[in-house]
Formats: sequence, C-alpha cells, structure tokens
Amino acid sequence: MARIVLSLRLWALGIALLGCGLEAGAQAEPGGGSPASLDVSGNPRHGPGGVYARVPATDEFGRDQLAMFRAWNPDPMGNHEANLRVLNPVLARVVRKVRADNPDLRFVIGSGRRNGRFQRMAMAWGWSRTQDSPHRRGNAVDLWPLDPAGRVFFDRQAQNRIAAALRKAAADLGVPIRWGGRFRGFKDMDRSHFELAPP
Repeated sequence: MARIVLSLRLWALGIALLGCGLEAGAQAEPGGGSPASLDVSGNPRHGPGGVYARVPATDEFGRDQLAMFRAWNPDPMGNHEANLRVLNPVLARVVRKVRADNPDLRFVIGSGRRNGRFQRMAMAWGWSRTQDSPHRRGNAVDLWPLDPAGRVFFDRQAQNRIAAALRKAAADLGVPIRWGGRFRGFKDMDRSHFELAPP
C-alpha cells in the first residue's frame, strides 16, 4: 500500500513538473528557420525548433509523451554542453571523441547526470528501474539521435551507429563502457543508454 501511495505521489510530482515544462517549452520557442521547419517549430508541443516533432505524441500507456520529453529536457540542443560538463570527465571525454571523430553523426545528450528529483521522475515514468542509477553519479549518458533537420528520432540504425562509434572511441581511450542496447531481456534494452563499466 505504501508503495502505491509513493507511486501516486511521484506521478503527481511528474504532472506538476510537466506544467512547468509546458511553459518553458513555449517561452524557448525561436522564430525563423526554413519553411519546412516552420510547420513544426511553431508548435510549442514539439519544443524549440521542433526538436521533438518526430517523437510520438503518446507512449505505450497513452500518456502525453511530448509533455514528458519537454519536462525532462526542454531544450536538448541548448542543454547539450551543460549536460556534457557535468558528466564524469572520463565519460565526457568519450562523448567528445565520438563527436570529433564522426562529424556527420548527429546526436544530443538527452539525459546525463541526474539529481534525485529527476531520478524519481524517471522511475515514476518507467524510464528507470532504480534510484541508484549510474546517472546519479554522472557515470551514464543517454544519447539521442538527431535527423538532418535536428529533430530527435529514435531510429534503430542511427542508435546502432552511435553505439558503434561510442564503443570505438571508448576502446581507443581504454574506457570500459556498457551499452543499454545489450542489456538482458527486451524490456531492459535501452539503445540510447551508455554507462561506465567496472574495469
């Protein structure tokens, strides 16, 4: 019973935070862009510049997934460098090497180091299974692929290319990495997730 009450409280917290995210997304909306991007960038539901235009509006539970993404990371392009700076420096070095070695590989940090509030949100939404995530220490990063227009899209081939580039960069630097795309069980797979592995 206590677990159900806690889940309901976390869900309520998530809804309250979504309200904040909706306003932040609308305020961050840039003007301009190409005519093709104007169709989506003018819609605050898709985030700044239409960055979430290719994310399905609802998730498998019928929840407003666009609102969840905006609350989670209102401006992934604008927040990329700040997210990179708070990662474990070893992991940040790997991500920087991937960018330097693969200039045509487009991605953004969707989630890096998380405080307790964000980890509780991730658990309440089913995006994480544990409060003790390596994200809490900056030892994990979620890299979201971008299409040529700079919109987040969770394409398996793009995620596989990012994973291959990250594994190569990590190997070149002698950094042990675990990829969520190889976690056991289909429900445990998270193709965007990379974490430092124990040596």
